[in-house]
Amino acid sequence: MASSPSKRPISFVTLDVFTKERFTGNPLAIVKIPLGSDLSQQDKQRIAREFNLSETVFLHPPPSEGEASSRRCDIFTTTEELPFAGHPTIGTLAYLYQHETTVQSPRQTITLQTKAGPIGGRFRSFNQTAEASIPHNVRIHRTPVPMKSIVHAQPSLKGSEARLKASYPLVSIVKGMTFVLINLAGVGDLAELVVGGPRIDPSTVEWDQGWASFTAPYFYTILSESKEARRIRIRSRMIEPSFGEDPATGSAASALAAYLALQRGMAGATYSFAMEQGVEMGRNSDIGVDVTLDDSGRAIDSVALSGSAVLVSQGTLTV
Repeated sequence: MASSPSKRPISFVTLDVFTKERFTGNPLAIVKIPLGSDLSQQDKQRIAREFNLSETVFLHPPPSEGEASSRRCDIFTTTEELPFAGHPTIGTLAYLYQHETTVQSPRQTITLQTKAGPIGGRFRSFNQTAEASIPHNVRIHRTPVPMKSIVHAQPSLKGSEARLKASYPLVSIVKGMTFVLINLAGVGDLAELVVGGPRIDPSTVEWDQGWASFTAPYFYTILSESKEARRIRIRSRMIEPSFGEDPATGSAASALAAYLALQRGMAGATYSFAMEQGVEMGRNSDIGVDVTLDDSGRAIDSVALSGSAVLVSQGTLTV
């Protein structure tokens, strides 16, 4: 009788991210790879498909006892690995600060080593919020996406063309993460959007040379803006056929905040964005993004993404 293959127990946790209330926000799985072990790319993809969440993080142990503040993490969707994503970054930082014994103090800086580069993180104890310095290589592509392509992908907008723009900006926060930023007139228009339509026609998406990547529509409306304080409140929705609707999308929120800050363009200014997402699907999420422009006002100096996370479950995988 043939022996069964060796099986490895691997711990995992799940959290709800960009919320302080369980069963709201955006779910995330974190698979904790044991010291001295590793998973193949195929293993990681299969596990991500098993969780069937928008993203799953594979968290590697510290390289040594003296380097607990640096952690490698790999981010997978159900179909591919991503260089960076917002809610996995915030969820992983919040988990490490709140539940990982190797983190000695909330004031300790943690660096997540991602495919997009190192991401520095900190934790605000007073409001239980993780903050990440987001890697950014913001690109506003030369060719915007035409309105007809948006209406094709979102049939609810048919008949509303008079309220729409002729085209919408195509913006990358880093290479590999690109969004069509679609400004709608109000929350009523956001509420009318439907899940399950076709993708934006890829033949109408013209990335700058060398920038072809994952691309999804991000719908939003500005709720309020204080020009003196440079604070902007936004309601948004992410609807993409490969996964339906996403309750919170930190990378898209970062791309939108960077784009809007550049449109305002005050040299050296910091713009603070408070974004609500997931409301229409009953998974309210609160995403914070602070964007600081450089001294010219024409480029991004820094992007800081922030949010909370709450532990939902923990267990063991057998791989």
